[in-house]
Amino acid sequence: MEKKPGLDRFGKVVEEDDLVRLLRIRPSILKRLAGDEHADVSSMLGQVLPVYNVFDDGLVWVSLTWKRADGATEIHSIAVDPEAIELVEKSSKPGSDE
Repeated sequence: MEKKPGLDRFGKVVEEDDLVRLLRIRPSILKRLAGDEHADVSSMLGQVLPVYNVFDDGLVWVSLTWKRADGATEIHSIAVDPEAIELVEKSSKPGSDE
């Protein structure tokens, strides 16, 4: 199977470590969450987030980390559709497209 690129809502290629603005969250994701998890993931909306991974099928994943009052760290990663993200900045890591 040929690897597909991750794309944003304008068709721009999105790669791991790029920064994207999250414009929408799938309702099916939010429906499965409750309490703090729902609040955390909902708070990702409108934020500029790093691309955590791009699967071979082109599915883009973003993530965000929260520090809790007790010192614990919690990370949420979600899959996003192309129309739900907008490329903000390409990664500056060596080998990335510029």
